[in-house]
Amino acid sequence: MATTQHIDSFDLKKCIFERFHNLILMKFHFLSLLLFILSIQVIGQYNSTYENPLDIPIALSGTFAEIRSSHFHAGIDIKTKGRQGLPVKAVSNGRVSRIRVATSGYGKAIYIDHPDFKTSVYAHLKKFSPKIEKYIKAAQYEKESYTVQKFPRKDALLVEAGEVIGYSGNTGGSFGPHLHFEIRDSKNQHPLNPLLFDFKVEDNLRPQLQRLFLYEEGSNDVVIKTKNVSLERVNDSLYKTPLLFASGRVGVGIQMFDRQDLSYNKNGIYSMAVNVNGKPTFQYKFDEIDFNDSKYISQIIDYKNFKENRYRVQKLFRPKTAKFSFMDPALEPGFFNLEEGKSYQVLIEVSDFAGNTAYVEAYVVGQKQKTKIEASKGNNINPELDYLFEFHPNEIYIPKNTFFNPIQLEIQTHSDGIKIGPDIHPFKGAFELSFKTELKDSLKMKKSFIALKGRDNLTYLPTENKNGKLTVKSKKFGDFVIASDLTPPSIKAVNFRNDQWLSGFKFLKIKIDDDFSGIKSYRGTINGKWVLFEYEPKQKLLTYDFSDLTFDTEKHELEIVVEDNVGNKTLFKALFFRK
Repeated sequence: MATTQHIDSFDLKKCIFERFHNLILMKFHFLSLLLFILSIQVIGQYNSTYENPLDIPIALSGTFAEIRSSHFHAGIDIKTKGRQGLPVKAVSNGRVSRIRVATSGYGKAIYIDHPDFKTSVYAHLKKFSPKIEKYIKAAQYEKESYTVQKFPRKDALLVEAGEVIGYSGNTGGSFGPHLHFEIRDSKNQHPLNPLLFDFKVEDNLRPQLQRLFLYEEGSNDVVIKTKNVSLERVNDSLYKTPLLFASGRVGVGIQMFDRQDLSYNKNGIYSMAVNVNGKPTFQYKFDEIDFNDSKYISQIIDYKNFKENRYRVQKLFRPKTAKFSFMDPALEPGFFNLEEGKSYQVLIEVSDFAGNTAYVEAYVVGQKQKTKIEASKGNNINPELDYLFEFHPNEIYIPKNTFFNPIQLEIQTHSDGIKIGPDIHPFKGAFELSFKTELKDSLKMKKSFIALKGRDNLTYLPTENKNGKLTVKSKKFGDFVIASDLTPPSIKAVNFRNDQWLSGFKFLKIKIDDDFSGIKSYRGTINGKWVLFEYEPKQKLLTYDFSDLTFDTEKHELEIVVEDNVGNKTLFKALFFRK
């Protein structure tokens, strides 16, 4: 009977909440409108005369500050219709302050300082404009390296608004043709949301909310219980959940994404806010970030869920173990206390930059808090202490501050190496693993390294090899074994053959590959003179532009040396003829 009375009491409370449901939503809509008006005022503080960097409508494959595997996205990714070679233009007058060419990261990138103390960045370019290309190639030939970075003097490379500075591409860590575009504060290099500068993006679509997660907080900011809650879509803007029960201090997280009219990509969210019983408990938005924020990126998502299920749940509470520049420490941290028998209305607001908003309404009932005793398994690691595990002759060294929170570590030794896990914990720093080898073959010892064993393959890890001791530093757990690479890299001509006349050719193309430890370096010469071979790792391709240099003779001797990460080398020689 007592149980029946408790349910009836709760139903009455629920009816009261539902009666005021529309009123609360109206209040929330009003607050949203007010925030939108304030955002418009903020936008007005920025330069709105910047030109589009491309001559096509802006369609986004990546939004500002969206969460990537190791960093917050520092700009926007503009789609180039799957093509390379579109003219990229300076968005405003300025000077080229930095040029970088790399085989990873931004690939070919240009940085332009503008008179309004902002810096625009254009990355993954296929090539630069002629005057910039001439400048950087001179530096590459001087250094005898494809990868270079230059900081031109103030008057060396001036550009005007709308001037072509390069052509869109897919260089560096890009996984498809697009333009990565940034606006930074020149004084501190903080990335700013480019959409604050009035770049037009057609967007009439609300964010899509997939699942809600409820977290019960334990000591030291450790989540001790997680609930995965399905969402019922009530209408275009509102989602609801079943009745929820929890105890103690509780926070929420959302699995979600956003799209724009011209793009089907699942992009990141602009702003989030949580209200409990009409009171704001947490909020943030992405107008500006600091590159240091990326050090804590694992703390803004449900990392365990990500590692186990491969989807990201964004936390709507402030972790104690992280300091994010976009979270005001003076505001509420996001966790709220539940009292036994009381009911709470949780209203979550998720918005994109255009102001399209989706809401989640949930009702949570406080339960009696029970003492939870977690079963201990493995080694308990306190992040404030150093640990050394010795498995003669092998060692694992975990320095303090390797992890954000206490963890339980499992270590298994086997005949081939050491298995460490589970790999569900976010790393703050690296741990060190050392193997002592008994190899008598000096050549094999020299070519040995520590590898991470996957289901069907081995992955090379950068290894220090000294006096029979192999050592790696890693921010990943797994099955570590000793491996050897005795096979040198392969080199193959792509568009020519030995003793061929190449007078009509514009480019010389060579494919290089290494099947295990990977390419460490390469060097190409013609007639003994170093020449610039551009390296595209995704295509495993070296390309030489014949317009770079002129030679007096018709007969040319080509030599290319490629070395892998353990020192295996291959020498490729060929003759060709060209007037």
